[in-house]
Amino acid sequence: MKRAVFLDRDGVINAAPYNAEEGKYDSPYTLADFRFLPGAKQAIRLLNQKGWLTIVVSNQPGIAKRKCSAPFLEALNERMRAGLAASGAHLDAIYYCLHHPQALVSELRESCRCRKPQPGLLLTAACDLQVDLATSYMVGDGIQDVEAGLAAGCKPILIRRPRSLVMKPPTVNGTRVATSLLAAVKQILSEEGEP
Repeated sequence: MKRAVFLDRDGVINAAPYNAEEGKYDSPYTLADFRFLPGAKQAIRLLNQKGWLTIVVSNQPGIAKRKCSAPFLEALNERMRAGLAASGAHLDAIYYCLHHPQALVSELRESCRCRKPQPGLLLTAACDLQVDLATSYMVGDGIQDVEAGLAAGCKPILIRRPRSLVMKPPTVNGTRVATSLLAAVKQILSEEGEP
């Protein structure tokens, strides 16, 4: 069994642009809007070097909401992978939940077991890649990431961002907190005795 660090994407690896029209942070829906957060590539490279699997698990309902297409999502994945590769880093796998309960695309309208806070993405990845969930971590910037990690049996780390400051107890009591993905990775390695 392998150890993994599961990563949310938007707000952890890359910036989540603010959508003024909807009044919230959202996924990038143009390639120009995709930009790595400071230290994210270094953090993933460090995990790679230490032998941890790095797996993206992310709710991505853009297709369901008709904000983007499947080819765009694949192009964004390629942009992310290429940017990481240029820094000597890589992702071992990417798992997305494309569903949304209020989807405009009827085939994607459902309350599924893979949409975080449900643990389905993590459980599927663990089965596919032989991951030991009890020795793995889930890093995200939202309460749904923490809850999915806990439900899967992982150790969650919450990246503190303005949109993640409101925490509802008791679910997240005792949850590790970090200021960035790089800070979270350093915390993981310190906790695991891997300086």
